[in-house]
Amino acid sequence: MNQIDIIANKEQTLASAECLLEYLRVHGGKNQAYQALWFLAEQTIVRLSENKVPNFNYHSIQGGVKGDVDSDPCTWFNRQWGFFTGKFRDRHEEGLQKFAVDRGLRFYPWVTKIENGGGAGNQTLIALQSLPIPDDVTTSATPQSPHEVAYIPVANLKLAWWTRWIFDKEGLAQGWRKHLLLWPNLIWLFTVALFGVATLYQLSKSNSPITTSDLVLLIYLGLVTWYSYYLANRLNRLVEDRIIMAAEIMLGAKEFNVCLELAKSPGGGLNTPKRAKMVKYAGTCLVCNAQVLLDNGEPDFPRRIVGRCTESPREHVFSFDRTTLTGYRLR
Repeated sequence: MNQIDIIANKEQTLASAECLLEYLRVHGGKNQAYQALWFLAEQTIVRLSENKVPNFNYHSIQGGVKGDVDSDPCTWFNRQWGFFTGKFRDRHEEGLQKFAVDRGLRFYPWVTKIENGGGAGNQTLIALQSLPIPDDVTTSATPQSPHEVAYIPVANLKLAWWTRWIFDKEGLAQGWRKHLLLWPNLIWLFTVALFGVATLYQLSKSNSPITTSDLVLLIYLGLVTWYSYYLANRLNRLVEDRIIMAAEIMLGAKEFNVCLELAKSPGGGLNTPKRAKMVKYAGTCLVCNAQVLLDNGEPDFPRRIVGRCTESPREHVFSFDRTTLTGYRLR
């Protein structure tokens, strides 16, 4: 795409920039590559409003992100470009396409280089372009109603160090790794049951009054029994509901609102073994345009996972369908 194409398709480029900006508000990260994308989207809107060509050199992008410019902005931007064409494409391109479809677009935003030829005065420029959305993404999209929110998986979750032994970089646990989520809990429940039976049997055989040590032991037994019930209830809900909110101990210090899900492999049949999956879904609130994250529905919506607006979590509440990744207003 050259400069003439961008100006000729001003409305399309503007829609792409606005789409990218809305997507980054919900699904963007904090590293410099995401900040560069934010700069490109925001400044594209500004330049189009001023009837200027929305092309940017490495110098202006680095200055917009860092506030200053190194001696070699080309080297800096090449690192960001590697992220755009690598991890960002792998993690976000399909989600960005679905996000654009949900906004009623037939195209989605992407970053392109505009080569100006050789010579010291001719720099490679960076701009946003509009790419057509593949037919399979368009046909699989669920039509939205005025009260619907669409959820998109968030990439690059920060899991606890021990959780990363079980789940791979894609947040999946398959085969024997999946059973590590089950067997330690079952062993714990069996051990607590044996301990409880042995303790009660020992106390029943004693003819002396209950001592302070006996009382402390009973309190301890009550606490571990309560925790065992909590674990058993979570396992039961995961098996029956296929999705629960992940325990905080499984997440990194700054991570939150992550789900633990039992999901089949894409294209798998009825007998396909399910995989355990750590996933975080996010959407955009149709009331105030804030981020919507999943949370437990209690107390108003017991045994449901709902989407709560981060700005008004008690009033802007949406349902969550893990199959269609959509939801409707509950409040």
